[in-house]
Amino acid sequence: MTSLNLNVSEKKDVQILLNNVQNSKKNEINNFSINFARGNEAAWHRFIKGAYNHPITWWIGIIQLQMQMGVWGFHEKSRAQTRASLLWQVSKPVRDELAGFATGSSTPILKAFVKYNLQHRKADITGRFAGGIFTNYASTGGRLGNKRLSSNAKRVRAIINLGIASYGAAIKAIVQGMHTYQAVIQSILTGRPEQISIDIQVSGQSSLSSEEADLLDSITVSVTEAFSLTQMSPSPVPLKDFCSRPENINLKGVCW
Repeated sequence: MTSLNLNVSEKKDVQILLNNVQNSKKNEINNFSINFARGNEAAWHRFIKGAYNHPITWWIGIIQLQMQMGVWGFHEKSRAQTRASLLWQVSKPVRDELAGFATGSSTPILKAFVKYNLQHRKADITGRFAGGIFTNYASTGGRLGNKRLSSNAKRVRAIINLGIASYGAAIKAIVQGMHTYQAVIQSILTGRPEQISIDIQVSGQSSLSSEEADLLDSITVSVTEAFSLTQMSPSPVPLKDFCSRPENINLKGVCW
């Protein structure tokens, strides 16, 4: 998993969202925390007002990760961990395939989805991945930012953003009740969960065009990153830091 470090611009956008949430009514916050992963742009609009227009699935990924880390409290952390655990379970066939790919095996499932989507959903899939590149371009400062960044730094930034957006899309499928790897992969590719039937044995074994091969490379990275984010959790807090918090200072048997 790539180190999940947001840049200054992205951190600012996330802080704007959190400020907007904190300034909202309790019932609005509750409704948002329950429904954020469904991807309803109208529901998101008031909370991301003033923040850069990242894809909604990027924001879903950010909030899901915050909840996994406990930023939204214990209750939301538990719900986020449940979503992440379910995604980890249903993604096993694809994760097994990726593990084999790391040792030189083929990826028939991903190949089949690439072929299907380029044939039937080309506008969706190319638009989504082109949008991810644009988000990376804009969030690193456009032309000026790209001049300042090394080619490796640009690639890492692209992987981080694409991984977050892909994770958000996968979580979106889970929340919408589509608990299959097919719906999850389709959501990552197009941004919309969809249960489709593909003949893996036929499509997944045939040769790839150069366009399909390029897309497969991008998707392999994004899917790998997305599934790895299910395992993100808070690091243990050193006892000294824990006891320095005002609410913990007087914990008998722990801090004194």
